[in-house]
Amino acid sequence: MAKPLLLHATASLPLRNFHKKTLVTEDTLSCSYSASPSLYAGCRSNRTPAWKAARSVERLGFRDARIGRGRYEHDGCGRERVYSAQAALQEKGGALQEEPRSAAAETLDLLEWPRVCRAVASFAATSVGKEQLQVLEIPATREASEALLELTTAGVELISLLGGPFELGALSTQVVKDCVLRTRKGMVVSGVEALSVALLLQTARNVRRQVFNTAQEFQDRGSVLQPLLDMVDPIVTHPDLEKGIWRVIDEDGSVKDSASPELRKARTQERSIEQRLRELFNKLTRDKSGSDSQSQEIVQLDGRMCLVVASDNRSNVPGLLLRSGSGASAYIEPAGAVPLNNKLNEARAEVAKAEYNVLLRLTDQLRPYMDDIQFCLNTIVRLDVVMARARYSTWLGATKPTFIDTDSQNLVRLQLKRARHPLLLQQHREALREAKAKLKTKSKNLGRLKTRPGMMVGALEEIRAAVAEAEAEVAELEENAPVPIDVRVIGETKVVAITGPNTGGKTATIKTVGLAALMAKSGLFVLAIEPVVLPWFDVVLADIGDEQSLSQSLSTFSGHLHRIKRIKGASTGNSLVLLDEVGAGTDPTEGAALGMALLESFAESGKGGSFLTMATTHHGELKTLKYSDPRFENASVEFSEEKLRPTYKLLWGIPGRSNALNIAERLDIPKDILVVARSLYGVASAQLSEVIMELEQAKRDYDQDTATADSQITEARKFLKELVAASKRLQENQRILDLQTADRVAAAAASARSQLHAIARDVKSSTKITPSNATQLLQRKGNTNSTQGKQKTNTGTDATRSSQSAVPTVGAMVYVPKLGRKAKVIEVKSSKKELTVQSGLLQVKVKFKEIEWPGLM
Repeated sequence: MAKPLLLHATASLPLRNFHKKTLVTEDTLSCSYSASPSLYAGCRSNRTPAWKAARSVERLGFRDARIGRGRYEHDGCGRERVYSAQAALQEKGGALQEEPRSAAAETLDLLEWPRVCRAVASFAATSVGKEQLQVLEIPATREASEALLELTTAGVELISLLGGPFELGALSTQVVKDCVLRTRKGMVVSGVEALSVALLLQTARNVRRQVFNTAQEFQDRGSVLQPLLDMVDPIVTHPDLEKGIWRVIDEDGSVKDSASPELRKARTQERSIEQRLRELFNKLTRDKSGSDSQSQEIVQLDGRMCLVVASDNRSNVPGLLLRSGSGASAYIEPAGAVPLNNKLNEARAEVAKAEYNVLLRLTDQLRPYMDDIQFCLNTIVRLDVVMARARYSTWLGATKPTFIDTDSQNLVRLQLKRARHPLLLQQHREALREAKAKLKTKSKNLGRLKTRPGMMVGALEEIRAAVAEAEAEVAELEENAPVPIDVRVIGETKVVAITGPNTGGKTATIKTVGLAALMAKSGLFVLAIEPVVLPWFDVVLADIGDEQSLSQSLSTFSGHLHRIKRIKGASTGNSLVLLDEVGAGTDPTEGAALGMALLESFAESGKGGSFLTMATTHHGELKTLKYSDPRFENASVEFSEEKLRPTYKLLWGIPGRSNALNIAERLDIPKDILVVARSLYGVASAQLSEVIMELEQAKRDYDQDTATADSQITEARKFLKELVAASKRLQENQRILDLQTADRVAAAAASARSQLHAIARDVKSSTKITPSNATQLLQRKGNTNSTQGKQKTNTGTDATRSSQSAVPTVGAMVYVPKLGRKAKVIEVKSSKKELTVQSGLLQVKVKFKEIEWPGLM
């Protein structure tokens, strides 16, 4: 029998679930643990190798296994040593049998979905939010996915409108969660828990106010923020309850002295006794000789103040020996300190009792509001989850996807333009950040060394070389960013066969599509540019990687077949199926035939079929399915023969071709070998490769022309935008000119009316008017006005002084030189010597000295 592991006995030692394995033995097993809290409390901090061995049971592969009762013995410290689960199982003669996982659950691991979840969780602000995001919710309905996307969109919009991060503060959500559970069970809350509740209520109130203020400030974007408004609107924060907590709980979670008179009195007495004890110990240390005092130290042992003295000086300090150290020191409680230590413990007991009474009253105050506190906690955690999704989507630079109906006859069935694998991009950004940080550090070191006198030339050159190396690393990373791909499935296409060389990006392509589908379902934006069009797949299923299993005697080929069998059983007409190296691992002819049959079965609708299947393969026969069945399409990864490496670009509609002979020729393989190889390869195959090469070149030319056309369209749109803006400016200028003309006409009319009124007054005042003297009167009046105009022009200073001496009234017309026109007075502020005038639609405020009055009336 194998040597048993020694398990550290605790009050309870749960086994975490790492692997799904079930005991197939007939007997059920249970573990025997010590139920003594004192023994557990005494040993919990001593994490000995035995304790670590107990933790290692979790890694033995037991998930739901119940540990068998084994023999145990006490080791003198209250710990029980029991046999390991593995040893107990071996004694029982049991065995472990793996339970097969579902195809959908297995797909999540194959697509590295847990890594995406951890990446999103890193953007959460609360511990409970991080815990929930470790397993992102994948809804079972399209409506639920769209609701999650609307919330993420609102979060992205809120971040954009705030112009910075949306902070929740330092919340202890797990503490609040425990507080709610303890209170519902009738337990008394602690000071730290009450403090966490107060901080939660305060944060919830601030968050609610911030969201509503932002929506009110940007009313035109209120519809986008509506999901967040609906989320935070029902929050009730109870400010009086929060104030009640702050009255009795300090910022560090301790109970304030002012919480109750009993507590204040008890703490005062405790501090008084502590002070008396310290004075006593200080006096004792001063009375000793200098050599002895240096070896004495005042400490607390089990709540009692004592002296630590050298073992050979124990007799010089009368008192009780509390503990003897390793031989060099002893803990002694002086005789005079015994009654004071007793009183100190009694005072501390009174303090604890008073604190408990305060917390008990506070618990009674909190208990009626537990439902509101629970709702507030749930809402804040939910908001944190939403904002984490929004921050992650913003950090990626992703785009909101649009779902289409799988039963519709849309031309575009799936479109991802310039899509990238999120984990590859994250890995690249992290590597680039580390490289830039390294370069910055080395550059700073070089700058400091340059200013240091007497620095050796060789050392400087070495630092310069390190800086140059770091710069080269940064440049290489910036140049080798993940290459985006374009995926566009149209028409009746239901199966896409992707071919090309190894390490060319075929597997990364199907993983990118699978992650895009999962991210869209989970409310995350997709790493592509607009428009992102995806069906709502009911399930994503994948067969990627090696399924070899030694325990089940499965080869790679058999492992793939087992997984594909499970995929067939789970797939429907609305599923996404991803197959990597379909038909590989066996005879090429048989593998190709099986691969063709599998793809044709997945092209069917209904149970066992799929809405879209993407398969990578090296079998050339699968390329021909496109030409006999419109449901099939070809794609390939591009390979650069000049650089002898893949470009990681996806060529749509073009099958992959063989590059082995061309690569061999570029590597100067002897010509006679190449001639034989080409003859064996066949003329037809060579011609096919040439045709494919021409198609690739045509595809590259098409992409280049498309890029040029896109650039020209973008430039044309820019010019159109500028033209529209110029047209609007011209229209505005024309409107202003029309208003100025109208103002001038109105001023001329007013002047004419004024002259007529003046003539009328002269007519009334004269005794006799004839047509001849009336004409002379009009001429004289006109000459007077002309003379006044000339005097105003020639003596502008005098006119300004006279205008400053007069105060126009509301409704009067004044001349404003800085506008170059007349304006109507609509408001007069004599105390400020200020006017508000209006000319057309323009209203301005001017000083008295900035107008001419009286002027042209």
